[in-house]
Amino acid sequence: MIEKVKRQFAGAIFPGSYQPDAEGVLWFEGEDEKPLGFVKAKLTENEQMLLSLLLEAYRPLPLPKSLSEKQWADWLFHQGKPPTQPESVQLIHFLLEKQIEDVAAFQQIWESEFDLSMTFLWISPTRGVIVTDAGQQDYESPDYLSFCEALSTDFYVDVTLLIGASQPRSLAKSQFQWESACFDRFVAPKKRKRVYYEYELIPYFWLQSLSAQERSQFISRIFDKELLADQELLKSLRFYFESNLNISAAAKALHMHRNSLQYRIDKWMERTSFDIRQFPQAVVVYVALLLLEEGVYPK
Repeated sequence: MIEKVKRQFAGAIFPGSYQPDAEGVLWFEGEDEKPLGFVKAKLTENEQMLLSLLLEAYRPLPLPKSLSEKQWADWLFHQGKPPTQPESVQLIHFLLEKQIEDVAAFQQIWESEFDLSMTFLWISPTRGVIVTDAGQQDYESPDYLSFCEALSTDFYVDVTLLIGASQPRSLAKSQFQWESACFDRFVAPKKRKRVYYEYELIPYFWLQSLSAQERSQFISRIFDKELLADQELLKSLRFYFESNLNISAAAKALHMHRNSLQYRIDKWMERTSFDIRQFPQAVVVYVALLLLEEGVYPK
């Protein structure tokens, strides 16, 4: 789409870099969320209206304002000195389906919902990381999924989260780099669900060491062709594992009766040699399901 627009209106493209004060220039979101300007004087009113319908208006990246934001941005993104507070941190990475207009309201709803000290750092107009004080958090994990659904309703945008691991402040930069790599490789391209946790993504890195032949052989050991074709069963297994082998919780997440899910679990164990009620055997099947998500199927 962007390339077609650029070819169609090549003569009207603003030649310089982004200048928010430039008069007579319409700014839109171009490739990789970078600004793309068009000179109004070289466009008719209808052409300007067409561009407004085809492209998203460009909104500049929110810059660090508070002292905390400046210190954390300087350290995580550049070569600045580590901040002095807090003692331990947890990073929350977020990805928006599209830009939002009211960034301030987006940040305020986070702070009011969780009643925590939060430092917002924007990496792009749709991507950012929140530095939270891990020492302020309750032992029980917040309901991030319900919160994502509320955000989607309030801002008309889908939100995907990666909840990082709590770490001492001194390790926050290396943890940020690790979690960002996880986010870029395994979360952003898939977005299968709205909330991920750092520990969920570690097995994906292990699986990268397997050759294509080894992956295929592994899948063949767990699933025959009939099982691979039973998508409802595979979905049930995934929810069962993600519910910590709790049938009642998994059935609720699947919107089905507990007995119906129990039947599917029993059906699985009748057809295979893996008793997924036992953790060591459940791990093997869970890893195989991760490979299926990666698009690995036996030849």
